[in-house]
Amino acid sequence: MSGLVRARLAELLSAQGKLTFAEFMDIALYHPTAGYYNRPEMTIGPGGDFYTSPMVHPIFGACVARQVWQMWNLLGKPDPFFVLEMGAGVGAMAVDFLRMAERDAAFYRAVRYHIVEQGAALRERQQAAAEAAGQRGKIEWFETLGQLPGGQVGVIFSNELFDALPVHRLGKAESGYVEFYIEADGNGYRETAGELSDPQLVALVDEATLTQLQPGERFEVCPAAGEVIEAMGRLLERGFVLTIDYGNLAPDVHLRHRKGTGVRAFWKQKLTEPLERVGEQDLTADLDFSLLIRRGEQAGLQEVGFTDQMHLLGGNGFLQKVAELQKRAREHMDLMADEELHKMLALFMPQSLGEVFKVLIQAKGLEAAALKDKIGALTFSLDE
Repeated sequence: MSGLVRARLAELLSAQGKLTFAEFMDIALYHPTAGYYNRPEMTIGPGGDFYTSPMVHPIFGACVARQVWQMWNLLGKPDPFFVLEMGAGVGAMAVDFLRMAERDAAFYRAVRYHIVEQGAALRERQQAAAEAAGQRGKIEWFETLGQLPGGQVGVIFSNELFDALPVHRLGKAESGYVEFYIEADGNGYRETAGELSDPQLVALVDEATLTQLQPGERFEVCPAAGEVIEAMGRLLERGFVLTIDYGNLAPDVHLRHRKGTGVRAFWKQKLTEPLERVGEQDLTADLDFSLLIRRGEQAGLQEVGFTDQMHLLGGNGFLQKVAELQKRAREHMDLMADEELHKMLALFMPQSLGEVFKVLIQAKGLEAAALKDKIGALTFSLDE
C-alpha cells in the first residue's frame, strides 16, 4: 500500500519540485486508502507501531468518563448531553467510557456519543469494537467535524489527536525565517531550506518564544491545530473541550526541539527517521498548547486549567482503583492483579506517561475562573 503513497508524492514532486513538510506528512498519514492511518492493516497496539493510553488499561477511559460526568453536573445535567470524541483510534476509549457511564443511569441516558474519524478503516474497527461491547447503538460516527450541527451543549475530548496533525518545519535565519521542504532524492527524499510557504506561519508562535530562538535553531508550527480548536469552539453553545496530548506550553514546547528533533517517527514501537518507510510508520509532533489557548479564545473557549495525565487520572478515581487491586493482590496472592497494577501505574506515574501527556481544559458559556476548583483533574494533589 505504501506504493500508492510514494506514487502520489512522486506525482506532486514532479509537478511542484518540492513539498512543505505539512504536505508530505498529510499524504504519508492520510492518503485516502494507503496513508498510515487509513491502511486496512493499520497497526496500533500489540504488534503495532505504538500504543495509546486507552489501550494500556480500561481505567483510562473510565477516568475520562468520570471527568466528563463531573462536567455534565457542572452544566446542570442537560439531557440530551453531547459527547464528541475526536479521532477514536480502535474504539477502546468509547467502549470504556460508555461502560463507566452506565453506572449512572441518568447520565448514560443523557449521553449522545459521537465520534469524528476521517479514516474508513478505523471507523470500521471502532464500530466492531462497539458492537462487541453492546454499545453500537449508542454511538454515531462522522467523517468530519463540519458534518455536526452547532449549538451543542456538552463535552468534546481528544487523546493524541493534535500531535498527528501535519506541521510545517521552520528555522530562524540571520535575517528572518526559513522553511524546510521535502524534495525527491533518488528513491528517497531529502530536506531543503527555502522561503516561507506562507509568511503568516511565524505568527502561529508567540512573540516571546520567537525572541528566544537563535539563528540556526528550528521549530514546528501546526496551522491545522488552530483551525480544529476553533471549529470545536464554534460547535459548542455551552460546554467543555478536554485535550490530552504530547506537548507543552510555549516557549518550552518549541525551545526543547530547537535543534530539529520536534518531529518523530515510530515503527514497531521504535524511533525512526521521518523520511523513511513513508506511509508505513507513524509521524508525530509535540503540540503547542499555547496555540490552542489563543485560538480557542477566538471561538469563545476560555482556559480553565492546564495540567497532566497524572492529575487527570488521580482526580477521577484512579487511586481508589489502585487501592482495590493492591488489596486483592495482597489478600489473595492474585498475580493477575499485580499485572493489572503495573499497566495502570504506567499511565499514572510521573516518570512514565503521567507527566509526558499534558491536559488542557477549556470552557464556553461558563465562568472559567469559577470552575477551576470544581474539576477533579485540576484539584488533585498527591499530598492529599
